[in-house]
Amino acid sequence: MSDKILEIPKNEFYKSVKMEYRKYFEPIPEPESAYPDGRVNIDCPCLHSALAHKCGHLIRDALVCFNASKTYPRGMDCEKPFMDHAVCMTESNRKS
Repeated sequence: MSDKILEIPKNEFYKSVKMEYRKYFEPIPEPESAYPDGRVNIDCPCLHSALAHKCGHLIRDALVCFNASKTYPRGMDCEKPFMDHAVCMTESNRKS
């Protein structure tokens, strides 16, 4: 079996892509880390490594608290979950 080189004319190469195929050439929108209302998007891929860490359950709890917070500024009632996460991270780094 040998390779075969296909050639197309220059005008065909520069021809516009049919509308039905353009969706394959458009960039895929990445989810944002925060919603427009200020809540944190826990499903954002940018948080996956933080949530996969052995202290990840604590940051998830803190972010859920932050998202549900009704205080102003948002999250003022979530100090304990964020501190629990910070303590876990500090202890984790000491053991490494």
